[in-house]
Amino acid sequence: MNTKLVVNYLGQISIYYSFIFILPLISAHIYGEDLSAFIIPMIISMALGIAFYVASKPESEYAKYKEGYAIVGLGWLITVLVGSIPYIHYGVGFIDAFFETMSGFTTTGATIFDRVENLPRSLLLWRSLTQWLGGMGIVVLFVAIFPALSKKGETLLQAEVPGLKIEKIRPKMRDTALRLYATYMILTVLEIAFLKLLGVSFFDAVNHTFTTLSTGGFSTHTESVAYFNNPAVEFTIFVFMVLGGTNFVLIYLLLTGKPKFLRDVEFRFYIFILILSGIVLTAMNLGNYDLLESIRYSFFQVASIMTTTGYTTADFDAWGDSAKILILMLMFIGGSTGSTGGGIKVIRIYLLSLYSLNQILKSAEPRSVRLIKLNGEVVDWDILHNITAFFSLYVLIFVFSTFLVSLTGLDAISSISAVSATINNVGPGLGAVGATESYASLHPLAKVVLAFNMWIGRLELFTVLSLFIPSFWRERW
Repeated sequence: MNTKLVVNYLGQISIYYSFIFILPLISAHIYGEDLSAFIIPMIISMALGIAFYVASKPESEYAKYKEGYAIVGLGWLITVLVGSIPYIHYGVGFIDAFFETMSGFTTTGATIFDRVENLPRSLLLWRSLTQWLGGMGIVVLFVAIFPALSKKGETLLQAEVPGLKIEKIRPKMRDTALRLYATYMILTVLEIAFLKLLGVSFFDAVNHTFTTLSTGGFSTHTESVAYFNNPAVEFTIFVFMVLGGTNFVLIYLLLTGKPKFLRDVEFRFYIFILILSGIVLTAMNLGNYDLLESIRYSFFQVASIMTTTGYTTADFDAWGDSAKILILMLMFIGGSTGSTGGGIKVIRIYLLSLYSLNQILKSAEPRSVRLIKLNGEVVDWDILHNITAFFSLYVLIFVFSTFLVSLTGLDAISSISAVSATINNVGPGLGAVGATESYASLHPLAKVVLAFNMWIGRLELFTVLSLFIPSFWRERW
């Protein structure tokens, strides 16, 4: 392990990160709120970054993927710790502040605040901004903007971007990161404009846009999107949630006049699941609403849960048991690879299904050779082995985390849904952490376990779990 290189890059990230606090600082100035809530973490981040950078002069600039894993995994942890300071400044306890910040940067949307309207506006903007940054990726942003980090762009992005493999849209990884963030910015401006035209205040439009495209789900209102009670606003957010759960490479290609949506297997499967689940949930809810209302609430909630945004327009915890089970299933499926969505990812579910079918047929006909293809290309066996290992670890962590959370006194349904909602970066769950509840009442141990789940869920297990394996830190494996 090239430890000095890791520390050096962590220093650079901390220096760049300090400038992020400028936006909420401006907001605090405009609304006459306490500026020190953001000046303090800005100074700490800058000082920490300079200390790391000066103290570590790497003998070699050579970085393997494990250095990338260490930089991204530890970089996110430092980012969350420093990002917790504004909450602590306003009197929130350390564990709650860490939980809320981790929920923000991992775009989970689980909150410890019972009434978010009581928070200062600059802090509300900080909550939303953490999700917008975490959606596309903190390191992706810095790779796109700063040449010093772009030299190790592919190594860093592979450790941070959700999915199996980063699809390059330009030969240089920095150019790819720039174009992905440009696409993200264009969609951000469009959604703000649409929401403003529909009568949403500028402050609410900006905050909800930040947390829609990032599939984060933090709202400036405790009632979430239900606060607006406006079908046009809900439909606009619905569209941008679906886009947030779509591979951003496909969106970029569409904006440049090279649409590949219909030719992409994952996108077709993604839309198929959304539509089918929406129809099924609509039918289930006909006993609660009339047809139009059932369509309105069911399709919005399907998109919100599957893209792992976590917005609510209805209390789905009051729906029937079959509807709740469907919602839990959608949490695990998640969005597309290369999107801002969490969960296992549509592509993994698709390939895992094909791989399982292939193994069944192979057991019946051992001498046969069957290849698995995706978009006309043969899928490498290493990718299939990776998916199998990922799924196995996912299940093991889910089961163990549920057990740990249940030890704190939380009932079974609440424990299962809390872990499901955090490891899949969704936010609201069922029972004690339902659509109209917060995570405030949970035991501190439960909050620590769930915060850890958010971290490993956003960075897709391997990046974080490798940090806890002693052999990972050795020079040779």
